[in-house]
This record gives sequence, C-alpha cells and structure tokens, in this order.
Amino acid sequence: MEALSNPREQNSEIESAVRNLLSCIRRHSSPQAHENPNSSPTVAPQPGTSASFGVGQTVSRPNTVQQEMQRAFPALYHGSRKRMKKMAPEPAKLTSVKFLEFQFCLLSKNSQKTPKDETVLLQAGLGRRTVNIPDNADHTEITKVLLQEYPKLQNLRGGWLPQKASGKFMIPNAFTYFLSFYQHCYCFSHVYLKGDSGQMKTTSLAQDSHGYTAKILKTSSNNGKNVIYIVPLQEEIDITPLPYNAPEFHNMPKNICMTCGISVPFQLLPCPLEDCQSNNVIESESDKEKENEEAHGLSHKSDVICLDACPICGEEFSAEVMPYHASTCAESFPEIFPSIMDGNSVDETASLPSQTSTRLQSTTFQLDPDHLTPGPSVSAESAPSMCDDWKRIELPERPAIQYRQCTLRQKEDEPPLKVRIDIREDMEDQEATMIHFYKVPKIDWTRPLQCRLEGDVATGDGVQRHFFSMVMHKLQNGFLFNVGNGNGTALFEGQADHLIPSTSLVLLQSDLFVMTGRIIGNSFLHGGPSLASVSPAIVHVLLGGSPQTATITIEDVADIDIRETIQMLAVGDSKNDFTEDQKAPINQLAMSWDLPVLTTTKRTWLLHNLLQHAVLTRTWRQVKQLRQGLKETMVWQLLEARPDVASVIFPRQSMADCSTQVLLNNIIWPMEDEEGDNEPPFTTQCRISGYLRKFVETADQCKLKQLVKFWVGWELPMKEMQVKVVQAESPTSSTCFCILRLPAHYTTYDHFKKHLESCIATSDVGFGLV
Repeated sequence: MEALSNPREQNSEIESAVRNLLSCIRRHSSPQAHENPNSSPTVAPQPGTSASFGVGQTVSRPNTVQQEMQRAFPALYHGSRKRMKKMAPEPAKLTSVKFLEFQFCLLSKNSQKTPKDETVLLQAGLGRRTVNIPDNADHTEITKVLLQEYPKLQNLRGGWLPQKASGKFMIPNAFTYFLSFYQHCYCFSHVYLKGDSGQMKTTSLAQDSHGYTAKILKTSSNNGKNVIYIVPLQEEIDITPLPYNAPEFHNMPKNICMTCGISVPFQLLPCPLEDCQSNNVIESESDKEKENEEAHGLSHKSDVICLDACPICGEEFSAEVMPYHASTCAESFPEIFPSIMDGNSVDETASLPSQTSTRLQSTTFQLDPDHLTPGPSVSAESAPSMCDDWKRIELPERPAIQYRQCTLRQKEDEPPLKVRIDIREDMEDQEATMIHFYKVPKIDWTRPLQCRLEGDVATGDGVQRHFFSMVMHKLQNGFLFNVGNGNGTALFEGQADHLIPSTSLVLLQSDLFVMTGRIIGNSFLHGGPSLASVSPAIVHVLLGGSPQTATITIEDVADIDIRETIQMLAVGDSKNDFTEDQKAPINQLAMSWDLPVLTTTKRTWLLHNLLQHAVLTRTWRQVKQLRQGLKETMVWQLLEARPDVASVIFPRQSMADCSTQVLLNNIIWPMEDEEGDNEPPFTTQCRISGYLRKFVETADQCKLKQLVKFWVGWELPMKEMQVKVVQAESPTSSTCFCILRLPAHYTTYDHFKKHLESCIATSDVGFGLV
C-alpha cells in the first residue's frame, strides 16, 4: 500500500510544481497581473492560444507568427481571410439552335383517313405547307408557328389531337411475286403520314407529359420526310376558295393567268385555267340556249307541264325529259343483247320487205350505236331522275342496259383508262399484260376505256371489243400460265352451267378472284361478254343468300373423285346398309372435313353437308373476293337493288350461245340499188350472200362465235351487221362499223366455206384494217 501511495504523492507534487511555474510565467507576461495581484488569472479565449489544466485554471499560449504579423501589419493581413487576386468571370456558353423542316397539311374536318385531293384544301388556305421548327421547340412554340402559318387555326374551336396513319399495301404479280410496303403518316390535330398508296387509317400519336415536341415530330415523321397532317377534332373548317390576295397566299410565288389576267400562285395556277375554260364554255352554251329559245319562241313563264307518251315504250314524260329518254330507251337504238329483246318486234321487222326494213333502220338509227348521246338541249343533270328508272323497270334486261348507260355517262369526261397489248408477243405475255392491268388497285373502273394493239394498225371500238372478248375467254376457259396446277390455270372448274371458283390457295392468295370481279364488272359496263355457266348456288351466295338455302346439285361438285364419293350417298338405297368397303371412302371424306361418319339415321344430313362443303364452304373466300371486285366496278350497286339482273351478268350457257336466228335477223344484206361502178353485179352479190346464209344456218356454235368475233370484235351479235361483196382475195371485216367484206370470186359453196373458216380462225392474231 505504501508503494502504491508513493507514486500518487509524487505525481501530485510534480503537478503542483508545474502549476506554480506556469503561474510565475503568467505573471511576468501579463502587465495586469502586477497591477491586480489579487485578481483571478483569466485569459481571453482565442482559438489555439489556451489550454486547460484542472478545474477553473486556464493557461495562455504564445501568439503565432500569423497573429503577430496581423497585429503588426493590419492593412495587409485584414482579418483571417487571405487577400487573393480577383478572377475574371467566365464567358457564357453559346448554344446553337438547329431548325428542322416539316411538311404539314391542314385538313378541313375530323377524318380517319388521309385526303384524296389536296387541291380543294389548298384553295381554301389549308393544304400542304413546309414549316421550319427549332429542334428544341416545345408544344407552345410549335402551336405558335402553326397558327402563323395557318391563320384559320386561330379561330378553330374544339382542339386538335395528333395522330398517325399506318397502312400496308400489297400488289401481287400476275404469277408469283408479292410487293409490299408500309407507309406511316403523322399529323397535328390529327397528325398523319401519307405516302403514294392513297388513303390510310389513323392511330394515336405518342406524346409526353408536356405535349408534343420537335423531337417527337422528328421521330414520328422520319426526320421530316413524311407529311404531317393537321386535323381538327370537333369543328370543321370552311373550304370555300379564298381570293388570291388572301394572307394565306402571301408567301407563295405568283404568276399572271393569261386567260383572266389575275395574279395566281403557282400551286393554284392549274385551277383557274380549268375554271376560266369552264366559264367560257358555260357562257357559250348559255348564249346558244338563249338563241335557240328566241328562235323557237320558248317561254319559261308557264307553270303547266305537258306530258307526252313515248312512242316506243308508252311511258309519259315531260317535253324537256323526252329527248333524254329517247336516247336511253332500250328499243330506240341497236343493243348487243338482241336475244333478250321482244321476239314479236324482231319478227315484224324481219318480215317487212327488204327495202322497207332498210329504210326504217336508216331512218331510226342515224347515229353510231356505240356513240349515241342525248340531244344538245337536255343533259344528264337536267333529268337526274332518269338514272333511277332502272329500279322500277320490270324486265331484268332493260335495267341492266339503262344502268350501264347512266354509269358511263357520268364518267365520260374523265381521262380514260389505257391498256396496250402487243400481239407480236406470245399468249402468256399478253395474259400477263391483262392481269397486270386489272390487278392495279384503287382504280375507277367506270371511266372510259381505251385499248390499243401494238403491232396492228387497227383502232376504234373494234379493238375494245376484241380486248373484252379475249379477257372473258380467258376467264371462261383458263389462262396458259402455270401456277402449279399442271398445264394452264383455270379460275373456274366444273361443267357447263355448274362452274365454281377454283379452290387453289395460290390463286386465292394472289387476289386473282378480285381481278375476276373487276373484269366481269368492267366488261358488263362496256357492253361486253358475260361470264356464263356459273353455278346457281355460287350466284345465290354471291348475292348475299344463305348457304343453307342454296340449291346444290351433284353436278356442282367439280372434283371428280369427290363427286363419285358423294354420288354413292345420293344413288344408294336408304333401306340397305353400306358395306365396309363402301363406307370407307365416305367416312374418310367426312372426317377430312370435320364431319361425323356415316350412320343409318344421318345419311341425308351427311349428303347435304358434304355437298355444301364441297361447293360453298371451300369457295366462300373466292366468292368474297368476287364480290369485292364487283363493288369496285359499281356493278354491286345494281345487283343489290335488282337481284334479278344477275341472270344478265351471269347467264346460263344457253343464253350465251350464239343463236342462228338472232344472227340472221341482225344482218343487213346487200341491196340492188346499192350497186356501184366498182362493185360486182347484183346476181353475184346474191350468190355470195346465199353462201354466207347457208354457212350461218349449218355451222356449229364454235364456228358461229368465230364468225361473229371476226365480224364485230366479240362473240355477241350486234344489230346492223352489214355484208358487202367486193373485189378482193379473202374475207375482211371492219369491226368498228360491223362490216363484213366477202370476195366475189367464189363459185362453189365448199370453196367459200373452206376459205371463210380459215379466215375467221385468225381473229385472235389481229385485224389488219383501220
């Protein structure tokens, strides 16, 4: 214990000695300590200058060099902060702004498709504009730029909603290739992207929480390459054409119109040219009408309408409508359906003397039957109700003729559709040209058609008849090109009056049945041949009938193997059971079509379902494509209103055959008073005419159709088919004028028949006459 206590006592002594030493040092360093010896030792607290030893005692540390220098030189060492040289401010960073070029197009109303014609929009101050927008622009800046570019947007109510349009378009080739492309459209206030494929549907355009920015538009429009459409949501914009000095046209370059002398923007220059020309035509027509009214003393002040009866059909019409009706009456001009006309009128005309009949025909039919038009004082607009008369006519043939005429008359002033076929090529190349022409989508097939044969000098309506005859022949009998079905490709299979569409998947995927519908409708509109021998069950479903109510026969089954299998159910005795060998093919066919196997109680039901599946179920997609093609040619409107007209568009084989009596009734034979200086004697003309009459009476259907096609251009007989006997080496024809020229050097019928058959068989390779 003493050892332990001794160190403690030593430490306390050392500590007291140190304290005494520090007290002495403090007294000598502080002058106040001498003055107040009794005061307690205190030191002002300064950082780094004090230390504590024990309780209530403070030891002062000596000043540092920095503190001494600060006290000696206060101007240089002010406070505790170092005096540093002031740095110059850094220059502000300049940010470069890039401008993006966008193509906008303002539409007039909310639409789910891109516009077809932008000319009307451009005249109203809307349409397409090129706008430069900064790459960092937000929704507000973009809106401000668009309001400056389109002043009509300033008063628009209801807002906009950007959307984009996307579509896919595919054009399969005549044989095997498919061409597809995608095009996207964006718009402001519906923002669309439009390419060259026409109209496309729209979907919403993505946006962020702050609206639409320049980066979003840049991404959506493919760096400004695609057009951006602006579509109002709730309110429509007026599309009345603006004057050419409107603010919307200030930035457009202008030029002077030579017709009216007005400064017109370059983009609108074609529009005033058409307007000026149409105004001149209207003024000239109005002047002519006034002159005619003054010459004939016509007065429009009378409120009484006088009705006159048509001498042909007996219906009553006003004096203004009568000329129009006379030009469209089915019996007032030659038609290409002589077999559907009234038999009594044909026989009466044929029973008249030859001179009287010719005189009546020359008096009644003064114009070319294919170019008859209404009188100059009455137009289609003056009698619009006449275009709906086909809905009230009882017979199905006359509505078809009148509907065709009204439809073509509405489009007669539009640019024609042009097709060229090189007859010097082989038949497969010619077929490829036909298929390529009718596979072009989004075409107005009611426009006039202009056909031309490359390698032949023939022109006119005869070439058009030859084209339709060739196209319909391919539909009826098949094409020569091969798509995997062997030698040739048939679009329809089966026997006469029971043809059904081919079940080939390649033909279906190539949209060849859409092409078939276009060909059928286009040929009907231009008075061409019809597709004959189609099964009544197919026509029933095509017109919208239920497959359950369609009348199906065993002849409608085109596949021979399937027909023989189903035939076993049709001809078998219902009282006797089938053997296992007989049931095997029937059950195999039923199970392949997901039908139950044959039982005694379900025999009739299975027969009906096998027929329906073989004829209708396997061809329903082909029928759907046919209906689409008919809709594109405006023929579906006629079939919907008048289903009975289907017998004209899809006739039976007996109606499509060339009748001998009908052909003889439409022939104009040479007359005695027509003999000229260079023509053979009348006796020679009678002999050659007799040879032709005998040939018509004895020839089969194939030879008759070849003769009619060689004569007029297609297989349908036409009225006023004229015969001329001339000095020539071989028979020739002018199909445009329906004239057959026969040489006069024949002395025997056999020589005449042999030479004529060899000539009419060459109608597929050209004409040779203009």
